[in-house]
Amino acid sequence: MVLSPRDASVLRRFEDFCALEGLGPAPRALGDAAVIEAFLELGCRGLAAHSLGTYRATLGRLSGARAAGSFPASLAPAPYGSAEVVALWSMAHHQRSARRVDDAIVAVATLLGAGLRPGELAVLDATDVRRRRGQVSVTVRGPYPRDVAVLEPFAVELVESATRRNGYLFRPGVSVRTTKNLVNDRCARLVRDGDEVRLTSGRARATFICSHLRSGTTLDELCALAGLRELESLLRYARHVEGAPRSKAALRACAQRERR
Repeated sequence: MVLSPRDASVLRRFEDFCALEGLGPAPRALGDAAVIEAFLELGCRGLAAHSLGTYRATLGRLSGARAAGSFPASLAPAPYGSAEVVALWSMAHHQRSARRVDDAIVAVATLLGAGLRPGELAVLDATDVRRRRGQVSVTVRGPYPRDVAVLEPFAVELVESATRRNGYLFRPGVSVRTTKNLVNDRCARLVRDGDEVRLTSGRARATFICSHLRSGTTLDELCALAGLRELESLLRYARHVEGAPRSKAALRACAQRERR
């Protein structure tokens, strides 16, 4: 089997861990979930939560373990608190030029207010932002097409930014749209005080999803809004929300009750 560069890198790190700990051949150890969890805890210290999730999923796939629940979902990045959201919105309005302000408003409004993935924002067109019957929505294209109502207080200013732009909504002068790095790199360069909160797409998306979980949006509707194909994907975010389901079985049961 030919492995992708990422899979090969993860497997090499796992093999080194197994050799160091005297756990025997890596292919045999791959079938032991306890060994994989030990590797993630002891051999991957310092990795972010989403990276640990990627390692866990990769090793689970390479082991052939596909049964639901074999490997727990990694925790999503922590959502922003209300004070941090206010700080991010203020930061967006205090960039060095009108164009940079517009870029920042678009980024904050779509990542926080609509839960878009970076790649989805990168290809968003100004005409994809619409106001209908007092509600602002964005039309998301690509592998997870959907219409998303933009949360307040971001909606009005997003519409205003869209009316000032033609073509691509985020950084309209940049023509290459094949990578999410366009958004992530730009967000990393936003002007801010040294101790101010940083805008990241992962935390912004978590904030959008968690806000809907807190407000009682049905789970099926939330999956549609967030572009999630599997209900169980919400578990990564639900663990940040008090009172939300804490297991895949609880998620499924809650969804069944909502459908009645």
